[in-house]
Amino acid sequence: MKPFFYHGRISSQLLHHVIENSENFELTMRRSVEAFGGSLVNCFFKASSGGEPAGFLLFPNDLSARAWSIFYGSQNGVLESHIERLLDSDDLKALGSQISASKDESTGHRDPGK
Repeated sequence: MKPFFYHGRISSQLLHHVIENSENFELTMRRSVEAFGGSLVNCFFKASSGGEPAGFLLFPNDLSARAWSIFYGSQNGVLESHIERLLDSDDLKALGSQISASKDESTGHRDPGK
């Protein structure tokens, strides 16, 4: 499973509905994410933005994550839906290996002796 960050924007009507039914918010989000093969890590509303939904999700691949985001974005009252892939430990290890393996080649132009 790969980590993703979700954020969106919802209408004031949907925000009022969520507030009135706050006990169902996490359950609803969890079920929708699981329907696309994912897992909900945490969901919340960003207070600094006046209540925009956000959350950390796990999906098996980019396709599942984007399909969920499109589905979620099509729901009544959802004005924007954005999802982005985050780097996990395996990604960081691979990134470090790639940097180490190409360090001489990528910085050689800075050394006038080469």
